[in-house]
Amino acid sequence: MPILLCWLPRCYGFILGRQSYFRVKKYFNSGGFRKEGNVASLIFKGFLMCVLGMLGVAGFFIGGACESYGGIWGNERGVSFHENSNTSDEDEEEGDDDEDDEEGEDEEGSHNAGKNCLTSGCHAGNGEEPFSLGGTIYTDADGADARVGATIKVVDANGRKATLTSDQLGNFYTEKSMEAPFAITASYQGREVKMPSEASSGGCNADGCHASGSSAGRVFVSTNDLDLTGTVSASDTGASSEISYNGDVKSILDAKCISCHQSGGVQGDAPLTTYAEVTDSKLVTPGSEDSLLIRKLNKDLDEGTMWENLNSTSEYNTIKDWIVVYNALESSSSESSSGAAISGAKVKLSQNGRIKYKTTTDSTGAFTLKKVKAGEYTLKISKKGYKPYTQTYQMNQSNIASLAVTLNKK
Repeated sequence: MPILLCWLPRCYGFILGRQSYFRVKKYFNSGGFRKEGNVASLIFKGFLMCVLGMLGVAGFFIGGACESYGGIWGNERGVSFHENSNTSDEDEEEGDDDEDDEEGEDEEGSHNAGKNCLTSGCHAGNGEEPFSLGGTIYTDADGADARVGATIKVVDANGRKATLTSDQLGNFYTEKSMEAPFAITASYQGREVKMPSEASSGGCNADGCHASGSSAGRVFVSTNDLDLTGTVSASDTGASSEISYNGDVKSILDAKCISCHQSGGVQGDAPLTTYAEVTDSKLVTPGSEDSLLIRKLNKDLDEGTMWENLNSTSEYNTIKDWIVVYNALESSSSESSSGAAISGAKVKLSQNGRIKYKTTTDSTGAFTLKKVKAGEYTLKISKKGYKPYTQTYQMNQSNIASLAVTLNKK
């Protein structure tokens, strides 16, 4: 309404001035002043037209002044006549900062990076906007620096998905309604890190999870890529139908489990680095399907929390048969305690059918793949005259065990 009132004088002045101009022009062009022959009448009409024109000009400027005043009037009452998103946004941000400071944040508005945001009075539903999941991602396990621009993918118990991006403080969160447990992966510049097991809650920075000083360390994606090493040797007497720890099971556990199940790992209280540790009576009962290790790897059981890491039916069946059928045999009858080293074997790591890293074994059968980015790969080792060896391999960011692979002759 103020805009309409302010523009009425302008419109009136413009129309009046325009009509006056054309009337005077028409009058003089037609020679009307000569026909009338009355100088006084001519002067009067000219004066009248001049006054009307001046009124038109005055109305135009009065309308402009009115609009300016109307703009001030509107701004004083929270009404903006001209859209100015920058000013509006700045005002809102300043108000938010003041409110955040009152709630205990520091002067720079850190949003409590590294703290559990799913606590009472924060984002648990009783305070600000409720989060179903939130945390902070860093460049290393100690949480020295924030990892900006990392992608976090979440899948909840019902299959709902969310893709999040860490902000300038490393924080990530979602207000989307999601239910625990959560399968979580974090990626950055071609590196992908999977959470070893599903998260039972959405507070990634909570005590007992990835809080400061916890055994698991902070959530992080490092660009300090590590080397993958190993050795390749031959089975002296050829292939065996027997399944053994040294010949079949150790390489699976090294690739899928050792990063957590070793001294200093997240599951360091249940190490799986040696035959004696794997066949501990708490884990394995030779000949029994009820062995805890089998149950932990069984995707059809609630106890099967390790299936996510194994994620291979054929490898599960190998471990199961090793325990049940072959009574957790350490070495098969065909295995030599020290097989001959295989030099010149081709070692490749692939993703989605594309080779990412490759090398060949040296004269001692050893190999090193330099600076391998974290992620899941297909490991393939081949040598003419031997059956190729293939398995999925999860490259982690720490505690990388050296692989020991045995090839069977064709």
